[in-house]
Formats: sequence, structure tokens, C-alpha cells
Amino acid sequence: MARSDAPELERRLRRRSPGRIVLVTLIVVAALILAWRVVVLGALEAHFGSGFDDRRFDELETEFDHRQPAFAQAGARMRELAAAHPQAERIAWSLALICVRDAGRAEACKPTTPRDRATYETLPGVDVIVHQSKDAGRTFFRFYGDDPPRYTIMHASDGTDVAAYAKDHGFRSTRPLKPGWVILGPIPDVDREDDQWQ
Repeated sequence: MARSDAPELERRLRRRSPGRIVLVTLIVVAALILAWRVVVLGALEAHFGSGFDDRRFDELETEFDHRQPAFAQAGARMRELAAAHPQAERIAWSLALICVRDAGRAEACKPTTPRDRATYETLPGVDVIVHQSKDAGRTFFRFYGDDPPRYTIMHASDGTDVAAYAKDHGFRSTRPLKPGWVILGPIPDVDREDDQWQ
């Protein structure tokens, strides 16, 4: 009886050898890590990828459709500001301040007038309205949201090739609104985004 038990015990020990346990554990851990990465990358793509652009574009298009006159009024006011500051490299208009940076000078900010504040308040969700001399004829309504990526509604003069503009400046996607208006998807490259808005 002792002889027949010995081979069975030896077989069980071989099946549960430390090397085999470590190998199985490593395979299971590697499979779990791979599955976790697939889930995380899939979630990031769904959130920041082309699908997120479509959802965010739908929201911004709805906002624009409901407030076209307000966007047009704010765009006209920005053109007035640009005409009043012909040397400005950048004009940034937020709810509280209008900041102007002339070539070679520091940015100078003034509180918004009650009229400008009232105009701005008709654009919920807009974080800043920007005019830049390097983007002549264009006004940008930037939406930061709670976190990046950051989307922008651009008003451009007629005849602007929006697809070429977006590609040249690193925006990953576009959606036309009405003539002269377009939504620009985010600039995924942080350095290009910084360069675009400085």
C-alpha cells in the first residue's frame, strides 16, 4: 500500500511545484494587466477620441443655435476692440477683464464695462473670447469645460479654408455651423496648443 501511495504523492508534488505556481501566477497577472490596459485605453479613446468630439460638438452646436445673436454681438464687440487696439498681438475678453497685449509690451487688463459684462453673460460656457493678430479676421470663443480637452467656436471671414486652417494649427477636428462659424476640436499636442494661444 505504501508503494502505490508514493507515485501518487510524487505526481501531486510535481503539479504544485513552486516553479509551476510562479509561472501560472505570472501568466494570470500579465493577462489582468493587459485586460486593464485595454479597458483604460478604450475608455480614454471613448472620452477623448473622435466619439467624444461628436458628443461635445453636438452640445456646442446646440448652444450656438440657441444663442446665435449673442455670438454675433460678442464677435462684433471684439472687432471693435481690435480696431481700437491696432497694435495688439492678443486681446482676451473674460467675464471680469479685457486684457490687451501690444507688441513688445506686457499685457494690460481693465475691468469689463457693464455693457461688455452683459454681452458676455449671454454666452454661458464660454471661458474666454480671443482675438490674435496672427489670426487676422478670426475671433475665438474658447470652452475649457471642467478639464481638457478644450474646444473652440471660431468666427472667420468668408473664404477661410477651415479644414486647412485646422490642420495647420493642430486642431484635430472641425464641424461647420453657419457660414463663417465653425467648431474646432481640441489641439491634442500641448506645445502646439500653448503656441496657438500665446
